[in-house]
Amino acid sequence: MRRIVFAGVLLGFLFISAGFALPVTKIQYQAADLGSGRWQYTYDVTNIGLTPVIEEFTIWFDFGSFDNLSIETPDPPAGGWNEVVIQPEPVLGDDGYYDALSLALGIGIGEMVSGFTVSFDWLGSGEPGSQLYEIIDPTTFETLDSGYTIPEPTTLLLLGLGGIALRRKKNLELRM
Repeated sequence: MRRIVFAGVLLGFLFISAGFALPVTKIQYQAADLGSGRWQYTYDVTNIGLTPVIEEFTIWFDFGSFDNLSIETPDPPAGGWNEVVIQPEPVLGDDGYYDALSLALGIGIGEMVSGFTVSFDWLGSGEPGSQLYEIIDPTTFETLDSGYTIPEPTTLLLLGLGGIALRRKKNLELRM
C-alpha cells in the first residue's frame, strides 16, 4: 500500500514539475448548428478547485473566424450574471469576446453553472471548435486561470457520427 501511495505522490510531483498543472476550472460547450453558417454554443462552467470562487470569466472569439456574436442565455442563469459580448474588430484585427460577471456568490469549488449561451456566425471552414477562456478576478482584473473550452461528450459523439456518415457517403459515391 505504501508503494502505491508513494508512486502516486511521485507521479503527481513529476506531472506538476514538468509544467503540467492539474486543472482547477473547466468550461465545456455544446454546439448546435443553426444553419446558414450560424452556430450556438451553450457553456457549462465548473469550478474544480479554484479558490476564490469564479466571479467572472471571458471566452474569446477569434477575429476572422467569428462574427455577429449574440447573447442567448436563458434565465437562469442569466438573472444572476451580467453578460456582455464585444464583437471582433476588423479594423484593428482584435478578437471578440463573451464576458460574464456574477451578480451574486459566483461558482464555488465543486459547483457548476450551466446554460451560458452565445450564438455567432462561423466564418471558418469545417465546424467551430474549442476557444480560449480566462477566469478573471473582477477586482484586480488578474487572470486566475485559463484554458480551452472542451466539447461535452454528446457533442463529441454527434460530431463523430457526422464524420462517419460523411465518410460513408463519400465512399459510396466513389464506388458508383
